[in-house]
Amino acid sequence: MPDGYGSHADYMAWVKEDADARLLIIETALRKAFSVFIEKREVEVIVFSNMSAFDLANAIVSQPLILKPLLAACNIAARAIERDLSIKNVDTYAPRLNEDQAKVIAGYIKPFLPPYLEIPCLSQIDKISFIDKEIRKGKGRWEKLILENLNRFGIATFKKRKFAIEDEEFELDAASPESVENAIRLLLSSLGVSR
Repeated sequence: MPDGYGSHADYMAWVKEDADARLLIIETALRKAFSVFIEKREVEVIVFSNMSAFDLANAIVSQPLILKPLLAACNIAARAIERDLSIKNVDTYAPRLNEDQAKVIAGYIKPFLPPYLEIPCLSQIDKISFIDKEIRKGKGRWEKLILENLNRFGIATFKKRKFAIEDEEFELDAASPESVENAIRLLLSSLGVSR
């Protein structure tokens, strides 16, 4: 186990039986809930069970943008690739992989792919992942913008601050004074106590 953690394959194995059972239950529930609205349509399907890991690697090399929806369909994030495969800094939305890296990743994800997936399903998975990423990125910018404006227009200096209480760590996005030591110093001086 790298760094004391199990691999992604270990995590998937732990939940496989329950996830497979839930899949059947959800499919039944969807069919019952939407029975009046279900239609059979012809749709393009990628048959993963007919391809080798090398075929998958070639597809990833030729069209790197497909990596994110494939990973998302397998519930695999970039940190699992880094931890389990030692491939660092993979931008799953715009990957730049060499052939060897693509082969390693393809061999890694192939067992987690379903026998087939519809193209509209994969593209929707990618869309949901992209929306989530952009929202989180926007929230991160929002916190930075607030901190910058507090420092520009405020009297005090603000900074992100981490602190621990009873072995639990917390983080404040904007705290003043900028350090615990400065807070203690200010408190003591307001009480007339010199240090």
